[in-house]
Amino acid sequence: MKPIAKNVTLLLCFFISLSFLSSINAAGENALVADTCQKTKYRDLCYSSLMAEHASQDADLAALALIAIKIASNNGSDTSVYIKKILDTTTLEPTVEQNYEDCGDHYGSALSQLDDALEALVSKNYRDVKTWLDVAITDATECETALRKGPGNELELVNKNEIFRQLSTNALDIVKVLAPN
Repeated sequence: MKPIAKNVTLLLCFFISLSFLSSINAAGENALVADTCQKTKYRDLCYSSLMAEHASQDADLAALALIAIKIASNNGSDTSVYIKKILDTTTLEPTVEQNYEDCGDHYGSALSQLDDALEALVSKNYRDVKTWLDVAITDATECETALRKGPGNELELVNKNEIFRQLSTNALDIVKVLAPN
């Protein structure tokens, strides 16, 4: 009986050690994400959004830039769908409706710019990546300006737009770390 107990104890120690080592390894894998996000304007959002993507665990800096752009693009697509849904299902004051239509146009443009940024990143044309991301951020800023000057309280879209702008800004900041010039 004693050899079995000894083997069970040894096995238990092995699994505890294995679990401890994997947690140390996971922390090491996340060091690049943590370090990179410290260089962005919206650090907490950067870290939480990148860590939510499994692919970031083994990513190098170029892959993190790609993931960050895709995160911004996915968020922008969701916001664009939200805008279309509101326009299709809600009766709005004419000025508010126009603001939503303007934002819809800006999001169409921003999503196109993010697609262009992804293509430029894959071809390592970092100057164009930065340009396309800047334009996408400008589109989000113009949407926000239209919403803030219009009547009504479009707080949900303002919040969604702010997150999109922050994600796009973080993607740009990561590209600037990847290619400082």
